[in-house]
Amino acid sequence: MGFSKNTSKFLVDAKKAGANFDETLTLGRQQMFVSPERLESFLREHGFWPPPEGGEAFHRAMAGTSWRFETFIRALGARNISSCDISEYESATIIHDLNQPIASEWEERFDAVIDGGTLEHVFNFPVAIANSMKMVKLGGHLFIFSPANNQCGHGFYQFSPELFYRVLSPANGFEVSRMVMFPDGGFASSILGVPYPFTVDAPWYSVRDPAQIHKRVPLINDKPTLLCVMAKRISREVIFKTMPQQSDYVPQWQSAKPVAAALKAPAVPEEKTSPIITWLRKTFPESVCRELLPKLAIILDPFRIARYRRRNSFHNPEYYERVRD
Repeated sequence: MGFSKNTSKFLVDAKKAGANFDETLTLGRQQMFVSPERLESFLREHGFWPPPEGGEAFHRAMAGTSWRFETFIRALGARNISSCDISEYESATIIHDLNQPIASEWEERFDAVIDGGTLEHVFNFPVAIANSMKMVKLGGHLFIFSPANNQCGHGFYQFSPELFYRVLSPANGFEVSRMVMFPDGGFASSILGVPYPFTVDAPWYSVRDPAQIHKRVPLINDKPTLLCVMAKRISREVIFKTMPQQSDYVPQWQSAKPVAAALKAPAVPEEKTSPIITWLRKTFPESVCRELLPKLAIILDPFRIARYRRRNSFHNPEYYERVRD
């Protein structure tokens, strides 16, 4: 678990937006995969340099510890830093299995709870995310940095934006302040057998809420992609009193259309079906319409795969908006 150039900048941006890191908890102890010089440039850019302990002390602390994240988060105003882990092997301050509910004494203890790559490794995700939410003070923030695409095998799960929009909702006492995605991961290569890490510089994209645009927000891309979430606790609600539901199903259920009628309804409403489609359905067996004709259509539509990928990529402004610094 650790912070890259992009995720570090996300936290600096959050501080600029008003997030308080006074009492901070991290899920697991965090490492830093970014240089002190780069961190200084982020802090300078937003007016947070020098940090409270001074610039020289910051660089000495960075050079003298394996846990650089704690020095970094102090530069963002953290006075007390705690960490929660299932094991003592990295000297976490709270030893707890997030698969199990936390003790009441840890509820509303922290201004910021930061998941830098833990929740995807916890099997009982509903309990783990509820634990994380409960530990945030009213007015505090939960930060989540989790794999979205092309990281199969990294953990138990890869998460979709809609999951966090529905979980971190007013019904559960939270409101998403910011959600972005970008390619980010543990990129590595080797030259003459010597391994070395490298970063991929790519734009950030803010993610639209499927409930707001009344569509699912898919993503097809070819690089490990990270989902970054900042959510504010706005009220004290019983978390998961009502279980989150995917937004596009809720209006279907609320329409109360009889099941039998729904099963008999055509895939495309008759009034929107072209005469050609209607004729094809009546003339040919369904297997021909579903299997053979789409194969033949490649002659008239040779760019369909490319068009499909683009429509379901960061290039679709209906789903994603590029963040311009």
